[in-house]
Amino acid sequence: MDWIEEKLEKTAKYIRNMSFRKAMIAYILVLAVVVFLLSYLTMILCWQWELSEWVKFESEELQSVIYKNGPLWGYKYMFAAGTNSERLLFLDFMRVWCPYFYAFAGMVVTILIFYHKRLSAPLKILEDSVKRIRENNLDFYVHYDSADELGSLCDSVEDMRLELVRGKEEMWLLVERQKELNAAFAHDLRTPLTVLKGYTDFLARYLPEGKISEEKMRDTLVLMSDHLKRLEDYSRTMKGIRSIDEVPFSPEWIRLGSLEKKIQEVVFALGQVGDVSIFYRGCIIKAADESAMGDDLRVGMDENIIMEVLENLLSNAIRYAGTEIEVLSEYDKQKREILLAVRDDGKGFSEEQLVKALKPYYKEREGMEMDEHFGIGLHICREFCKKHGGTLDVANSIRGGAVVTASFFASIFGENSIYP
Repeated sequence: MDWIEEKLEKTAKYIRNMSFRKAMIAYILVLAVVVFLLSYLTMILCWQWELSEWVKFESEELQSVIYKNGPLWGYKYMFAAGTNSERLLFLDFMRVWCPYFYAFAGMVVTILIFYHKRLSAPLKILEDSVKRIRENNLDFYVHYDSADELGSLCDSVEDMRLELVRGKEEMWLLVERQKELNAAFAHDLRTPLTVLKGYTDFLARYLPEGKISEEKMRDTLVLMSDHLKRLEDYSRTMKGIRSIDEVPFSPEWIRLGSLEKKIQEVVFALGQVGDVSIFYRGCIIKAADESAMGDDLRVGMDENIIMEVLENLLSNAIRYAGTEIEVLSEYDKQKREILLAVRDDGKGFSEEQLVKALKPYYKEREGMEMDEHFGIGLHICREFCKKHGGTLDVANSIRGGAVVTASFFASIFGENSIYP
């Protein structure tokens, strides 16, 4: 029985997967055989019934007429004789016209069966699919278990649905990236402006009192000019990109002493803003083997990215620090990493914030007021660190407050590549 069921299942599957052309030919051939058999049986039965009716007439004259001229002349003879011949006429009509009747009825039945078996289900699937797509509802699956033309059409509609889904996902991702980029641009613009404000406050506070030497004022103006140039370059860069991922990574051979000097300048400028004291505890040019390290040691790094991260971390820390902020720096020669750590004496991170701090728009997604200390700012910093081959970690200090540590891959001058 299992063998028979398996054969029947294979046969049904073969028939279901036949093309429309082959299926129509098969249906027509089956119709022709059925019409032929029914017509043959009907003609035989009618003929036998007619003969049984004819034998009821015992007239030798009538039998002689039928034998010589056929039943038609027998009908004429009976009409002339006033004999009732309606039954015989009906049987003769059925015997002659039954093939046409069966052929017409068979075509109607065959069309209905073909529509029900081969067209109804896939057309319903296609109709529902088009309706859902028109309603912008793509959360469904198009499938018709057949390899015929409509099965292929259903597969094509499913492919189209998947393409629409991918298109919507790409559009959504593009919108999210643009949103993220706009937020990053707005956030990062404020940081260099804060640095410039710090320098401006410094000049406004001490210049009238004559406490700033000409050399110091010249150096301060040069620093302000450098930051303005960075701001201009950053604006030009952000104008031509579509997401943070496209922010260019342009490493160069730069002296560690030069990087540390710029860190000190940013710390000094931001220390002029507000009532928070910022202390630099850096040791970026210090190492166990001082003969191999120092101001002149050059490493491959993108200084703009590193300073962007530092300024973001300091800007966020200023908002949540109590009275002071510490900045630490170091270069790990063995790991080829520049490390920057910013610690504040604020409330620190909660357990939930430690898990979700680096996600973009974390507070915004929770329906709370935007908190950039663990919002878009840290997310941007993490993306920049990843671009530089490093990481960004958040933690709470054992002395209280939050600690954010950024690392950047930076190969030593003379190695094969400055890229991570």
